[in-house]
Amino acid sequence: MRIVETQGRKSLTAGVWHKAEASQGATNCAAAKLITGGNVLMGDTQNPDQVRLTLPGSAWDALVRTVA
Repeated sequence: MRIVETQGRKSLTAGVWHKAEASQGATNCAAAKLITGGNVLMGDTQNPDQVRLTLPGSAWDALVRTVA
């Protein structure tokens, strides 16, 4: 899993795992990746081969608006 910092962005670059800036340096972090079709995969940076959750793009947008 290649992680890039979000640097305050609210959108994801397709095909790249993103970890929130607030998580930098932590060992138990969540990461998100935009995939084909607009869905977002969420996983654990310590277990990169195990996707834990797949969200429709609309659910991801709602989540980001809620926590931002």
